[in-house]
Amino acid sequence: MSAHRPEKVRAWRATIDAWKRSGQTVNAFCRARQLTRSNFDRWRRILATRPGESASTPPPAFVPVRVVAEPMAEVVLRSGVVVRVPLGAAADAVTRLVTAVGAASC
Repeated sequence: MSAHRPEKVRAWRATIDAWKRSGQTVNAFCRARQLTRSNFDRWRRILATRPGESASTPPPAFVPVRVVAEPMAEVVLRSGVVVRVPLGAAADAVTRLVTAVGAASC
């Protein structure tokens, strides 16, 4: 990919972020801002492949988490693989799981 001027990248990133917030279709947004659809789509593709933050990326949000401790059992296979399962798991399901993991780890 060719290098693009940072100020142009910032401007297009801001434009595309504005479109995302607008709720408009791409055609309506481009028409209102007198942009060509082809140029808009080109920059949307360019920016989708470039690493970096969006011009208006909100800060990360914290969400409440409730941790519920569930009693677990560990099955240590001969290969050293450890399988942890809830104590309430069905025995036949645990048997199938340990068999499958054991076969895959050999």
